[in-house]
Amino acid sequence: MNIIIKPHHLLDIFKLYGKGLENFVPDKNFNHDFYLIGNCVIENKVDEIQFTYGHDDICKPCKYLKNNICIDRFSYNSIIYEKNDYNEKLDIRLIHLLGIDANKTYKFKDIIDLINNKISLELINLVWYGSNKEDNEIRYNFTKKGIDKFILRYQL
Repeated sequence: MNIIIKPHHLLDIFKLYGKGLENFVPDKNFNHDFYLIGNCVIENKVDEIQFTYGHDDICKPCKYLKNNICIDRFSYNSIIYEKNDYNEKLDIRLIHLLGIDANKTYKFKDIIDLINNKISLELINLVWYGSNKEDNEIRYNFTKKGIDKFILRYQL
């Protein structure tokens, strides 16, 4: 399977996998395809991957995607954020810091190698700079654990 994905979605999949999630299930509240793409990733069924900071294959069926824009909001530290703007900026930072091109298709194995080599608490802090230190440490630890678990499982 070939996928188009936001880089933060890929890291979120590995973070959840690192927390012990072995099977993603549909989210009836959002009706998105996080479960479908998440399972393809952790089952190593992705052949090629392309990154975007716009809507991706996860977002396409989501009830909050209107005219290719996410209209959902979320709250963090009592501040309400427009999810589309927040995630777009986050993904632009990730694309830049990982040194990837949003218009290029990559072999999935090459992206696993890249992420494994570049993932660090420093990278997480630069991307999620508005989050507190403890949240970023947790994000980093589970994301790294998920990537390591994936590499070990598939002997990559």
